Amino acid sequence: MKQSTVRYVSELDFREQLSGILADFKSNNYKSILFHIYSGVLDEELLLSISRRISAMFDTDQIIGSISAGEIKNGRLMDRGVLISAMMFESADICVHRFAKAAGREQELGVEICRLANSLPHCKALEFLMPGTNLHTRALFEEISRCSRDIQVFGGYAGGHSMESSEHFVFDHNGLYSDMIFMITYAGEDFHISVDKSVGWQTLGVPFSVTKADENRLYEVDGRPAVELYEKYMQIEADEHFAEETFEFPLMAELDGEELLRHTISVGEDGSLLLAGYVTEGMKIYLCYGAPAEIVKKVDARLIEVCEFCPEAILLYSCSVRKSFWEDFVNVEMIPFQQIAETAGFYTWGEVNRDRKNGNVLEYNITLMSIAMREGPAKTKTKKHVHVDDSVLKGQASLIKRLTKLVYATTTELHKAYTDLSHMNDKLKDMAEHDGLTRVLNRRTIEQEITKVFEGESDKVSSLIMLDIDYFKKINDTCGHAVGDDTLRTIAGIMCDEVKDIKGSCVGRWGGEEFMLLLPNVSGDDAFKLAEDLRRRIEQHSFESVGSVTASLGVTSFRPDPDTMSVYVKLDDALYEAKRSGRNRTVLAAP
Repeated sequence: MKQSTVRYVSELDFREQLSGILADFKSNNYKSILFHIYSGVLDEELLLSISRRISAMFDTDQIIGSISAGEIKNGRLMDRGVLISAMMFESADICVHRFAKAAGREQELGVEICRLANSLPHCKALEFLMPGTNLHTRALFEEISRCSRDIQVFGGYAGGHSMESSEHFVFDHNGLYSDMIFMITYAGEDFHISVDKSVGWQTLGVPFSVTKADENRLYEVDGRPAVELYEKYMQIEADEHFAEETFEFPLMAELDGEELLRHTISVGEDGSLLLAGYVTEGMKIYLCYGAPAEIVKKVDARLIEVCEFCPEAILLYSCSVRKSFWEDFVNVEMIPFQQIAETAGFYTWGEVNRDRKNGNVLEYNITLMSIAMREGPAKTKTKKHVHVDDSVLKGQASLIKRLTKLVYATTTELHKAYTDLSHMNDKLKDMAEHDGLTRVLNRRTIEQEITKVFEGESDKVSSLIMLDIDYFKKINDTCGHAVGDDTLRTIAGIMCDEVKDIKGSCVGRWGGEEFMLLLPNVSGDDAFKLAEDLRRRIEQHSFESVGSVTASLGVTSFRPDPDTMSVYVKLDDALYEAKRSGRNRTVLAAP
């Protein structure tokens, strides 16, 4: 396998460069060739001319192109131009698939792609180039995630150099498209590929909850307009410079343990944020920032893997936000890859990667995707110590490095304080709602739960059980209050176990040795049977230091009704009747 890269400068130079690639292709008897074109030039006539010349000269339609936010040649950012990568394969089967008019058919296409990939012998990878801004990519990738876990998935979204640009298109020798999905299948027994992402952004402050979202549109966070994240915490106003100023402080969302960065494209009049990537309600999100030292650390870890893999060609698909972040140091994280193998790629408006752990295909932002390829076994390693040259992180960059360490340390302490406070609030809430001795609900809380059922809209019958421990004063007087407390805790545990499978049921301590059980949507007859089972369990239980203990129970049923007092009176009367008629029995109140 071999990769050759060409920068289009003039028609004459281009023709000569292609002739050299063609001679190499034919003389070495390569089986197939694949062309990627990455363009920062928005010139339809030029791009079609380049694509058609390649198609005619090589007699191939294995050509895909993307408008680009930056072109990467030999591990360095080019001045805005047109970059052509020619990948030549000895034995691998490479095929470009085109899915036209994809908008609205994303799930259907995902099913089709999954079926195709699983049916292709020795399929090792799927690559996607697409104008992601117009597509419901989550539906597409959820279906593709079902394909064989041995198949790696990667790709990038098309987008121009300017954030204000509306140009998001892919192209080939037939035309330019704003709703076309290009997919390349890489297959072959001797074809090998290694794909992974490098991030390095750190969270700021405490997490927020997404309370209203619709795919790429984030409306509310913690019940407040999403724009307040930036207005309140970053002092960034919702004006024409909003997207540019929020670039360095994207959002980080959590999904199944995976961290997904999301940068802001624009802000709506309603305070909503249009993100480069979807979010869903219930997600936890953080503000975050780029930490140069951590970014270098992540890239260095990936470089070790790539060196071990011994690739013959490397693609880099990196987010345009990383380019803005690094500014004059933009090449620092890419140059080492060129020291390993010929490296080409582009800056994207979003990246695609398959999670190694769970097989989910997800869209990312602000990541550096490194795709290493080779045919045949790994060759002898010659480049053992390829790493990012971070000597440039001096002067102003060194100051940024120290500041980010300070921010990280402060954020870590703040997050710990927030976590401790959250745990304390949870503990205080638990103490306010539960009985300190038995750990069931206290009287105030169980009354609140009963009131909710009384005032509910359902017309279904619900039931209450009141339980009183027989002769409990005698246990305290004879055995001591410590034994009495143990008896209360044991009976409370038996009651909780008895109703644990009843949805919405509650157990509360009504006072002293009296307990209340709330059974929503349970009829009086069923509640009576449950009460009898509970009574027998208590009677048959051997209590330490006490032996046998019994209980009397009253049962009543009701429908939602503002007149709660009459229900409590019936329940009291039923319990009184159980105790008056000999204790250790259950009485069901008349309907």
